[in-house]
This record gives sequence, C-alpha cells and structure tokens, in this order.
Amino acid sequence: MIHFSLLSIASALALAAVAPLAHADASASNGIYLQYGKAGSDSNTNAYTLGVTKPMDWFGSRTLWGTQATGFWDLYGTYHVSDRNNGGEYKTWLAGLTPTFRLRFDEGRSNWFVDGGVGVSYTDVLYRSNAGKEFSTRFNFGSHVALGYTFGAQREQEISVSFLHYSNASIKKPNPGENYVQLRYAHSF
Repeated sequence: MIHFSLLSIASALALAAVAPLAHADASASNGIYLQYGKAGSDSNTNAYTLGVTKPMDWFGSRTLWGTQATGFWDLYGTYHVSDRNNGGEYKTWLAGLTPTFRLRFDEGRSNWFVDGGVGVSYTDVLYRSNAGKEFSTRFNFGSHVALGYTFGAQREQEISVSFLHYSNASIKKPNPGENYVQLRYAHSF
C-alpha cells in the first residue's frame, strides 16, 4: 500500500509543520480539520479529508469592505470512494494545497465568515466514478467557497459548509470535473 504510506508521510509532515504553532491565537487559522464531502447524486462519491492550516504571514490581517481579511495555507489528504455499478469500488487518494482567503464579518468581530481559494491537487490514480466520469490527468485544480461559524472561548472551533469543484482546467481532455458539497469541523491551536 504505497499510496497509503505516501499519504501518511505527507500527513505527518503537515502535522509537524503546525505543531510548533500550538500556542498561537485561534484567529490566526493554525489548526487541523476533518471534512466529509459528497459528490453530485450522479456519481455517488464520498470524500474523507484530513487537513492542516497555517496562516500566510505575509498577508497578515486587513480590513476590506467592513470585514477582516486573512489568508492561510490549507494542506490536505483526501480519500475518494465510489461504488461501481457492477460491484466493487473506485478508490482514489488525493493530496492538495490551497491558498485560502477568509473574510470575517463586522471587521473581524463576527463569528461568521466566508472563505475561498483555488489550489492544486495530485491523485495516486486517475479519478473515476460510477457515473462514468474519468479524469484524464492526475494533476488537477480544486476551487472552493465556504460559509462557516466559529465558536468556543477563543473561537478555536469552527464548522463550515463548502462547495468544491475539481477539474484540470482543460489542460487535457476529457475534463468532466467533479463537484462536492462538504462539511468541515476544524480546531485551531
């Protein structure tokens, strides 16, 4: 299971990268998260994600249109599984990195936020689903938008729902793309 080993190594490195940040302010977006996603009803694909976040120090915190704007790196591993119509499963491991920008309402005082980003991903095999979708590249792009809410004494916990689109941006055909609705729970350190 070399694919599992590569994902394990990548996850361990990602956790090591954020471990020294355990004392940081929760609003700085250092953290770890679990996420579940479901692709459109035609492909019936489930996605299970473990990820870490680290702030973009160069971006800092800015006021923009009455919001507080911040940026963070999102490094993650995802396991996609889809039942085959004739039995068995399509399974794909994915590793990705997404620069993400967040707007927190009321100049940062609100617990509500929106965020979005466009990043890169790489899969162990070509992605396939039971709807007949098959990607032509292992390298793809992922773009998302999310709405979330933070809670806890220092806003160290958050829950969000997002819409994610994976495709190869027409680098190569076919490029069917796949859309997911995702639910994330994150804990900041």
